[in-house]
Amino acid sequence: MERAQNMPLVIVKTGMTAPNGQEEQLTEYLCDWPGCANVATHVLGCAKDIGISAAVCEEHVVARRT
Repeated sequence: MERAQNMPLVIVKTGMTAPNGQEEQLTEYLCDWPGCANVATHVLGCAKDIGISAAVCEEHVVARRT
């Protein structure tokens, strides 16, 4: 799976073993708003040709619309 180059990706290793024998991991993208550490929930857009996208959290999707 290809991921966007500009969005911070957080990976948390759970220490638990999945049915396939590998360690389970939780992954989340963080909000692209400067200084925000919330989980991104809304994609604003993407440019597939150059492999970038932008996503923001619930708080900042509202701020962007106003």
